Amino acid sequence: MAMMLQLIFVLSTLISVTVSIDVFGHFGISVELDIQHPVPEFHDLFWVFNRAYNVLKYSKKHKESTFYSHYKGRVEFNVETYRLTLKNLQKTDSGLYEAKASGNKVRVVAEYRLSVLDPVEAPVLTHQLTNDTCNITLTCRGHDLSINFIHYKETFEEKEVTSPGGVTLSLSVNGSTIICNHSNTVSWKTDVMEMRELKRLCADEGSVSPFAGVSVCLLKTVLYSITLTLMLSAVITVHIRERLTKSS
Repeated sequence: MAMMLQLIFVLSTLISVTVSIDVFGHFGISVELDIQHPVPEFHDLFWVFNRAYNVLKYSKKHKESTFYSHYKGRVEFNVETYRLTLKNLQKTDSGLYEAKASGNKVRVVAEYRLSVLDPVEAPVLTHQLTNDTCNITLTCRGHDLSINFIHYKETFEEKEVTSPGGVTLSLSVNGSTIICNHSNTVSWKTDVMEMRELKRLCADEGSVSPFAGVSVCLLKTVLYSITLTLMLSAVITVHIRERLTKSS
């Protein structure tokens, strides 16, 4: 019987443990933190930052809310739901937030781990043609991440890379649109390119250029040779005319 009571006590303790919830927000916005568990009878309710700094104190008896120095003007508190709203988030707001109901005992009724992130920068999607006009290199760049892909005619492969800080860069296709997406947990920005732009750059299989198969080096050599021949012909012509004039 004693073992059964002990087991029930352990299970009830495990069930009542508050699990920290990860919350993400970006610089300058607001975030709402709700109570996670039923609130028992209490005298005061506190929202606490990093288990050391009071954000606010709510007195149930006097129906009064006290906001502490760093958070004055930047927090709102709902006296009915006990919800905490943090406004104009700063990077220094990142950390652990707990709601504690103080009565006969102190109980944690909410626990959040907030991460304040910077919004991502707009990515850049570029293309570059190689010697083969149907062979196009696509480059998707965002911050310190980069993706390269060689597009040949109708082929396309989706790619994605993620930094240790949780920032993701992806190159994908949606219908006729190529999308370079730069994102983190709280924001995303894109740069797009229409597939028809690549098709316009890609030469039709049936059309052949007059210089197809001729290297640039060979073409330059031919042009230099023609120019040199014309110059020599001009010099010889002038020389012959001068001799004919002297003979006359």
